[in-house]
Amino acid sequence: MRVLSKLLTTIWILAFLALIAGFVAYTPLARKYADDHVYVVDNKQTIAVTTSAGEALSLGVRMPSAVSGLWASPDGMTLTFAGHQPIILMQPKPQTWGDEITTNLKDIADDETATGRYFVPDVAGQTVLDGKITGTVVYPVGGLVQFHNEQTIVDVPVQITVEPDGTSRTSGDRLALLVYGMLAATALLALYALAMIVSGFRQNGLKNVGGAVVSGVFFTAVFAGVAYFAEKAAVPDVSDVDVLGALPLTPVQIIACVGAAVFLTLFGLALGADDDEKPDSLEPAPAGPTPADQEESR
Repeated sequence: MRVLSKLLTTIWILAFLALIAGFVAYTPLARKYADDHVYVVDNKQTIAVTTSAGEALSLGVRMPSAVSGLWASPDGMTLTFAGHQPIILMQPKPQTWGDEITTNLKDIADDETATGRYFVPDVAGQTVLDGKITGTVVYPVGGLVQFHNEQTIVDVPVQITVEPDGTSRTSGDRLALLVYGMLAATALLALYALAMIVSGFRQNGLKNVGGAVVSGVFFTAVFAGVAYFAEKAAVPDVSDVDVLGALPLTPVQIIACVGAAVFLTLFGLALGADDDEKPDSLEPAPAGPTPADQEESR
């Protein structure tokens, strides 16, 4: 049993270190994934992409200096390739502002993007798709005193060179493998935590449940908050499009899985804690003749 316990502890330590390494590697891989899958240009500039079949690309147009990040698209945007039916790239977005806009110096002017997701089709061999993005976007521009609505007729040429699926490992494949590895490490941590919980119940019963729940919830909430904002800082925002939404698990789902393992681990540690340290008992001295009694007997 002692050998098995040491083996399980070693596995837990390795899984914990692997999870930490996964979080460290996540930021550069996520940024690389975003760079390879997000293509936003100024109007009339060309989007040129070389990618693999099955990839999900975020394509769009930039709107410079939009007041308070506001913008609308009366008819959405359409992606059309030569010889193919038009594809709805982005649904219409209604205008939400009127003759007045409440803003501040921080949000007065910032670049915004109107984007949509395009899933690259399967191809038998290398294929070049030539087309364009069309549509209309409207956004307010101006200063603190007054603004006016800028209307842009979107006309963005698109050229996508598609490689057959499986010809090379993409940044999406590497990021997906990292995510699956982190989930495997998370599962090992959760299983070890469940074993600690069972042992804690056997040792202390329900004595420490209240404190275990409070400490588990508090530190898990802290972890989830830090992880959420760190992930947001790691991957650039592209308007309202979730850059990593095309992966098997979204960042929020990954954080939720790891957070569950963190809670179970903290709950198991607190549940098995024994604060009642029993003092060493003092054994009475064995009854017998003292040295003084032995002298008198002589």
